[in-house]
Amino acid sequence: MPLPSRPSPAPWSEHPSRPGQLRTLILTVTLADGVTTTCPVSLWHYPPVRRRRGPRRRLLLIHGFRGDHHGMQLVVDALPEQELLVPDLPGFGASPPLPSGVHDADTYARVVEALARSLDLDDQDVLLGHSFGSIVAAAHTAWQQSLPEGRRWAGLGLLNPISDGIFTGRLLPGAAAVEAYYRVCGRLPEPWALALLRSPLILGVTNLTMIVSRDRDVVRYVRDQHQQHFGGFADRETVLQAYRSSSRTTVTSFAERLDLPALLVVGARDQLSTLRGRQRLAGRLPQCRMEVIRGVGHLLHYEKPAETARAIRRFLRGL
Repeated sequence: MPLPSRPSPAPWSEHPSRPGQLRTLILTVTLADGVTTTCPVSLWHYPPVRRRRGPRRRLLLIHGFRGDHHGMQLVVDALPEQELLVPDLPGFGASPPLPSGVHDADTYARVVEALARSLDLDDQDVLLGHSFGSIVAAAHTAWQQSLPEGRRWAGLGLLNPISDGIFTGRLLPGAAAVEAYYRVCGRLPEPWALALLRSPLILGVTNLTMIVSRDRDVVRYVRDQHQQHFGGFADRETVLQAYRSSSRTTVTSFAERLDLPALLVVGARDQLSTLRGRQRLAGRLPQCRMEVIRGVGHLLHYEKPAETARAIRRFLRGL
C-alpha cells in the first residue's frame, strides 16, 4: 500500500512530501585495518508511491557534510516512482558516532558497504551521493570495483561532486577562511568550540555565500533547514574529522576506477567546484553523463530538486 502523502513545504519539488519509514540497522563494519566494529545506523525507507514500468531499482542516497537525511527530502519527494533509502551517516543526525572514533570518507565507504549488505542491495540498484556524499559514494565504488568479488552497482549518481582541490585557484580564499574556522574550533575548549560550530552568525554567513535563489520562499526554506539540521552532529571530533576528509579528498582521485555508468548533476554556479574541474572529472570517468542545472550553486538539492530529479530519472531510464 502506498503511504499517504501530504502537501510539500516546498512546492518547487513539484510533488507532495513523502513520509519515510524509520529503520535502525545494526551494522557490522569492517574497517581499513581489518578490525570489525558494530554500530547502529538510522535509515529512512521511502517506498514508491506509484507503480512504474521497468526493473525494480532501489536508490541508496548519501547526504553531504554536516547534513543528514532531511537534506535529501526534496529530491526524494521529486522521485515518487522510485524506492529510496537514505541513511544518516554515523555521527550525524540520528546515527551515533562509530565506536572506532574515525569519521572520514574511507570509513564511511565501509559503512555504505555494510548498509548495502544489510539491505540486500545488488547490481540492479544505484548509489547516489551529494557533495561529501559524492566522495563517499565514489570511494566505496572504487574500492569495491578493485576487488575480484566486490559489489557492483547498476550506476553511480554524483550530485554536485567535489571535483577540485579547494586550496588552489579561485576556491582558495574561501577555503582558507573555512580552514581557519575549523582550526580555531579544534583548539578552543570544547563548550566554546561547539558554540562556535553551531553559531547563528556562522550559519548566516553560510547562507549568504551558498544560497543562489532569489525566490523568497526558497531562501526561507533553506535557512530554516540549515537552522534545524546543520548543527546536528554528535560531537566536535566527528565534525572536524569529516571536515578534514571532505576538504582534502576529491571524486576526481577515484574517477579512473569508476568503470560503470555515472551521472554528474552539477549546479552551473557551484561554489565548491570550477567548470574546468567538473569537465576534468567528467573526462576521466569511463562512462559519464553530465547534466548542468542553471541558476543554482551547491544547494541544488534544496533549490532545484525537481530539475535534479529529472536528471536522475533520465539516467535511470538509460541504464
